[in-house]
Amino acid sequence: MSAVGWGKLILLGEHAVVYGYPALAAALDRGVTIDAVPTTKGGLRLVIPEWNVSVKADDDSSVARCLSAVADALFSGRHSSAIPGGRPQLSLVGDAQIPHGAGLGSSAALAVAIARALLQAANQPADVATLAHAASASETIIHGKPSGVDVALAITGGLGVFRRSTGLIPLKRADGSVPSLRVLVGPSGQPRSTGTMVQKVAEATGERPADKRLSELGGLCDTGTVALLANDLPALGATMNRAHAVLSDLGVSTPVLDGLCAKAIELGAHGAKLTGAGGGGAVIAIAPRDKEQAILAAWKTLAVTGFVAVVGAR
Repeated sequence: MSAVGWGKLILLGEHAVVYGYPALAAALDRGVTIDAVPTTKGGLRLVIPEWNVSVKADDDSSVARCLSAVADALFSGRHSSAIPGGRPQLSLVGDAQIPHGAGLGSSAALAVAIARALLQAANQPADVATLAHAASASETIIHGKPSGVDVALAITGGLGVFRRSTGLIPLKRADGSVPSLRVLVGPSGQPRSTGTMVQKVAEATGERPADKRLSELGGLCDTGTVALLANDLPALGATMNRAHAVLSDLGVSTPVLDGLCAKAIELGAHGAKLTGAGGGGAVIAIAPRDKEQAILAAWKTLAVTGFVAVVGAR
């Protein structure tokens, strides 16, 4: 059985979540899947054709460091659930349904899929705590100061409110139903670094959680969550628009991202914003169903191939 790690969207709250504020986040309906193939030589390898990746754990590349960090977290003996015997001889063959470096949680999805595949191959249980420990080892190397939301969603999927102090709390209405949301996703193709953007916000705010922009992003997350639970998409869209403006003020948007958001709103979207760290990556928008294709077509003329994702209840 293939091992999976889900991609993610931050609907509201990115960057502020690093400082303890909530983030409204959702797993995508796609991510990274991996199959483990035993080998007799070559050590631990990872191949993902869609990303043009073919590495050994000991190679000097970001993906190889991700692979080795996950493997060492599981097999090094430094954790209570560590598996004895050292790194296994395996070829991990991956299938990626999301672009890498687009702010869609690709590195966490990859790390979780790798961890699940390694645990399956070792006939070990893939409990949430062990997966989070292994994937977080990789995320810390790749991103420096990750909030943890990407890993949480890559493991469990779903839709919820994430805080560093409490983790991911699934979102449910008073009647117990899970909200559902159609989201337009537009990967810009601009390369970006989460670590660089996190540092940029740290410099802009002096790493002060009380910075008014961080506080506003946290408040917008609360307001948007209420709107989503009430299925008030215009209100949710308004919070997204304001969040994008605040993130732009923090210096993490780009002219390309601003242009994609503006085009979506011009064509009838309720709201649009960057998602994830910014500095490139992707934008998201919510729109009436009869406006979706026009927005995707307009993004296409800007060299962005978008798609519709359904998050929450499906």
